[in-house]
Amino acid sequence: MNITIFDPRGIKSDDYRHRFPELERTKEFDNLTSRHLIFIWWYANQSSPLVLEEHDNYERVKEALSRSGFNPSKVEKERLLSLQFDSATAVAIKRMSEFDPGARFKSYLMVKKIFDQYQFIIDQGPEAFKESTTKGEGDKAVTTIEIDYKKYVDISAKVANEITNLLVKLEEGFAVVNVSGEEIKEDESTALRDWQMQKDSK
Repeated sequence: MNITIFDPRGIKSDDYRHRFPELERTKEFDNLTSRHLIFIWWYANQSSPLVLEEHDNYERVKEALSRSGFNPSKVEKERLLSLQFDSATAVAIKRMSEFDPGARFKSYLMVKKIFDQYQFIIDQGPEAFKESTTKGEGDKAVTTIEIDYKKYVDISAKVANEITNLLVKLEEGFAVVNVSGEEIKEDESTALRDWQMQKDSK
């Protein structure tokens, strides 16, 4: 299964952070221009085609510069092409490489399930909170069914309080842009992260 997150393709560079509000909240990206951040995505994000397909760091930097439209000064470009990253770029690369596509997709599905279950509870109404009580034994046993209205009211209030936060998470979608392919590879995102860490340690 191929999962793409924070994908800048098809988005104007100036709109990139607005499209993914989480990027605006990530302090490691604060001092980067939009095109610089997009360069970081191409170079380091686990779901970037270059990370998946281009294992040569030098070639990946070159291609990331081209695809991102990032045009640094001549001196900075030479440093990037020689893999001599300044501290801000190095920190941003590390943070961008840590975003886990698989975990984010699972998180989205979990929140969606919670949202759907809340809707089911509300649709059922008080009838969902029936409780049966049996008194006596054998032929003399008497079972009564009552609705726990207090529990219904309490849970309804909880849903009302939490629904806004759930909606924000669903709308942002954990930055998942695309999910394709039918083959599910176990721990795919973890394998990608391990590859990145091994490569960086060389």
